[in-house]
Amino acid sequence: MIYLTLAVLYYLMLDRPSLQLLRLPLVQHLFGAAICCLMVLWQLKTDLQSTPPIHFLGVTTLVIMLGLRLSMLVVPFALLLPVPFLAYLKSQSITIGLVELMQWFGLIFAITQSYLGVLACHKWLPRHLFVVIFVSGFFNSMLSALSYMAVLWLGFSLFELQTPLNKDYLLIMPLLALPEGLLNGMVLTLLLVYRPDWLKYSLWQDTRF
Repeated sequence: MIYLTLAVLYYLMLDRPSLQLLRLPLVQHLFGAAICCLMVLWQLKTDLQSTPPIHFLGVTTLVIMLGLRLSMLVVPFALLLPVPFLAYLKSQSITIGLVELMQWFGLIFAITQSYLGVLACHKWLPRHLFVVIFVSGFFNSMLSALSYMAVLWLGFSLFELQTPLNKDYLLIMPLLALPEGLLNGMVLTLLLVYRPDWLKYSLWQDTRF
């Protein structure tokens, strides 16, 4: 029932102009590359004892490349496609549980926060390369990492997925946010220098959706 509700919400959220963007060859390539890269990135995680899974996100760069709606569409593909493959390697049945669901909600929340952060930068800050790299990229992605981990911590606490939940998880959140900011900042710097046309919501473009 929960996944049916998510499917209905996605149907209501993804309007026709957003889906028509997938007809463009460049958007198709970026969409497919984002799914492949995030699939690998999100599998490089560590499961500490009594804590939610910890991994890099990369969602801030994703939002600046594809926008809000297409970024949200990337999440279920990148999150759920590896499940059958990993189940086959471990000789287990295919299961999608509350852990994946909490990650899904956490990633959607982080994407929304990143998008609002980019909008705020475009509205209240000058159009400058420093703003794009350090504010829209570095600091914004740090906030997205903090919001993602906070949602996971809250979800794990409410559903008691890990009992008892390690309270030190909250203490290491700032340490995990810094590498997330560095990762997105470096990727955005490379894209702005070598592939500025890949950034849909970048310094020079005003496309809103």
